[in-house]
Amino acid sequence: MSDLARYRSEFPVVEARTYLISASLGPLSTRSRRLAEEHLDLWERLGPEELWMEHGLPRLDECRARFARLIGAEDDEIAIVPSVSSGLSSVASCLDFADRTKVVLSDMDFPTNHHVWRAQQRRGAKVDVVPSPDGVIVDPAEIAARIDEQTAIVNVNRVLFESSYIVPLDPIVTAARRHGALVVVDDFHGAGVVPIDVHATGIDLYLAGALKWLCGGQGIAFLYCRRDLIARLEPAVVGWFGTKDPFSFDRTELRFRDDARRFETGTYALPQAWTAVGGLEIVEEVGVDRIRARSLELTDEVLRRADEMDLEVRSERTPERRGGLVRVKVPGGEPAAGALVARLLERDVVVDRRADCLRISPHFFNDEGDVDRCFEELAGALYS
Repeated sequence: MSDLARYRSEFPVVEARTYLISASLGPLSTRSRRLAEEHLDLWERLGPEELWMEHGLPRLDECRARFARLIGAEDDEIAIVPSVSSGLSSVASCLDFADRTKVVLSDMDFPTNHHVWRAQQRRGAKVDVVPSPDGVIVDPAEIAARIDEQTAIVNVNRVLFESSYIVPLDPIVTAARRHGALVVVDDFHGAGVVPIDVHATGIDLYLAGALKWLCGGQGIAFLYCRRDLIARLEPAVVGWFGTKDPFSFDRTELRFRDDARRFETGTYALPQAWTAVGGLEIVEEVGVDRIRARSLELTDEVLRRADEMDLEVRSERTPERRGGLVRVKVPGGEPAAGALVARLLERDVVVDRRADCLRISPHFFNDEGDVDRCFEELAGALYS
């Protein structure tokens, strides 16, 4: 993996700080900055027709194409949405809860998933939450067991945001197929760091954003919809860019696009198309398989250093079930953990926390020296 060291210079922050927080915010690359400045230059000197038609819409097409290749999909199966929350809400709006009322998810899923589905309770949905046995994993067999003829959809976080446990999808997809339920995967914490082929998995819908491991910035996310499902789903969260001919400015009828872009709504956050392309380009260039291999090397090192300090690890240790971050419990509870994150930040070591645990998330451009410095500063903060 030594050739990955050349990408370090693409991310200036790592020269100034020990940046181990890509599971929360992928850093700005020189490539994305250059592209952002390109957009500003175009905006400064072009009118809307030129900016949008000649540059903006092609950039959005490039985002869809690059993301599709990343997850093993086709371009027409990808919609650009403002956020996973927005995309998931659009998916939820397609469902009729008159006959099938159940939504299955776990208590380790990201809160926005719960918020979206609890909002659907006003439309007749019934939320069935599978508990984690230990606050680290969720049991796919238990999720599968909750799926029945009343289940409309199963919501799965492939990589859990707190513990980074990778949830096996096969038993869940198999049970959903048997009972005629849909499967939607929120992969905000897996896309770009843990490989996936959405066609091979058999899932129906998939969401992720550019913010974290894809290093593409805020304000842009992606929704995959399996091609043969598209025509069956008519969102109630709509906008003119989800229609067949938005620039006809027709207001007499609603005619959805025939592809996944029927989930797109209003005016895009256009600057983010440029920064997202920069991140997606780098990830595609490096390759998610290589990123995954390097991630496992670096998280192995995090585990080793945590063990040396006798700190409790609250993440899965098994490599094939461990995502891109390691959660380390620190003494003193939540207030101490918060103070510790702040103290590390003063020393230019950037990590984050959930409750009383630090979340340490190196990316492929990090190196063992970053992990060493993190734990040296952590030891100083804990024991000085």
